[in-house]
Amino acid sequence: MEKIMPGPVEVLPVIPVMSVISSADKLKMEAKLILESHFDRIDLSSGLYPFDLSDYYEEEMGEELTRQWFSFELLRDASLLAEWKLICAGIEEQFLDKCGNRKINIDPGYLDYGKLVLASFKSAPDKIYIGKGVWAHTCLRYGHGRFTAPEHSFPDFIDGRFNDFMLEVRHCYRRILRLDSV
Repeated sequence: MEKIMPGPVEVLPVIPVMSVISSADKLKMEAKLILESHFDRIDLSSGLYPFDLSDYYEEEMGEELTRQWFSFELLRDASLLAEWKLICAGIEEQFLDKCGNRKINIDPGYLDYGKLVLASFKSAPDKIYIGKGVWAHTCLRYGHGRFTAPEHSFPDFIDGRFNDFMLEVRHCYRRILRLDSV
């Protein structure tokens, strides 16, 4: 019997998501409009989650930071993630203060059936280089009806606060895939 060698498999498109961190809700709304001009219509917006388990951005962006999530209506090819990160870096530059500090942080990513992946300019042992100075980081994994964070993920992912929103995004993703297959 001849053995068949495995080859590339069809890759499903993904649903783009954005994490937006800032202390100014007005900036988040301005960024939302700019993101829609690049990535099409936002389908879901989360509430505001306190960014209170890390002081990583405080020196640059101030205190009382909140994170908001956006997911988009149109599915995309996951191989575009590095491009998305470069676009988002350009958007962040539009909101620099006079000292050159960011007032907003935008991390693009995607959600598929099994995971949430975010793009980063920072390397780490658990991140995979995807080109153009960008690494991919699996922040959440889906299984048994919920999302859980790998131990290397960020504290606010590990505590589960985004689980309900990501389940809602995943539900939309599944619905869109079903509609596209009709």
